[in-house]
Amino acid sequence: MMKKLFWLVLSTVILTGQSVFAQETNSETQSSQREDSLLQVVNELSGRVKKTEDAARNERIWKKRAKYFNIGYITNQTLTDKVDAEAEWKSDFGVSLAFGKTYYLHKKPLLNMIKFGIDATWFDISYAKYSEPDAYANDGAYTRAYGDYGSYDYDDEEDIDLGIHQIDASMHVGPSITVNPIGDLKVAAYFHYVPTYSMLVIDDSFGHGYVSNFAFGASVAYKAISFGIEHRWAKKATYNGLSFDDEGIDYEDPAFDDVIQSDKWKMKSKSFRIFLSFRY
Repeated sequence: MMKKLFWLVLSTVILTGQSVFAQETNSETQSSQREDSLLQVVNELSGRVKKTEDAARNERIWKKRAKYFNIGYITNQTLTDKVDAEAEWKSDFGVSLAFGKTYYLHKKPLLNMIKFGIDATWFDISYAKYSEPDAYANDGAYTRAYGDYGSYDYDDEEDIDLGIHQIDASMHVGPSITVNPIGDLKVAAYFHYVPTYSMLVIDDSFGHGYVSNFAFGASVAYKAISFGIEHRWAKKATYNGLSFDDEGIDYEDPAFDDVIQSDKWKMKSKSFRIFLSFRY
């Protein structure tokens, strides 16, 4: 009888222990499952928050700052006659205006900070006023002749003297690279091909023509404000020149034969400018 009672009690204890152990194991499993679920939810929420932050940052840094409007000051621009190498004009001052947009080639920045793009400046206009060439500044008379249409004498009070001016209207296109190292700070560099329609006034003469310019530059931007520098050059340009030659006037002929003379001007130019840019 005692032996049966002993085995009964032992069996009861064993079964009770197994039940308790099973309950504890089940409880731990459920707790672990709950922790895994919570961790998964937290990870999903973190991922969503990061995606939202990245989208907001991409919108703020890249999409909202792709367009630009530049106000430039030409610190140094030269124009050289390729026929008469001594005839080189240097600008007294110059100004420019331009607007365009950067088209980025990929949505996500490389290394979360670098984007390559194509710049398209839809319109760029610049004006420069020149001084007389140094080679002639001390002469009593500065004579410059292009082909057949005559010359100019600064001592002759009857000569027309409009000064020396250049107006360029152009477009830009070319690659650029932009780096966003921190916050809203961006640093960019570019190389552009600049097809240009150029106009020159040299005293009583007017010249115009197409010029293939090239430019490279760099800028530093913080939010909507950017400051930059640019070097622009053209190796050779041909201008269609027209001049007023009062010596060719025939006062007996109402047609005034030979008053307007024409010729081809061979020029090269280069300039350096600084600009303030507003990006939006």
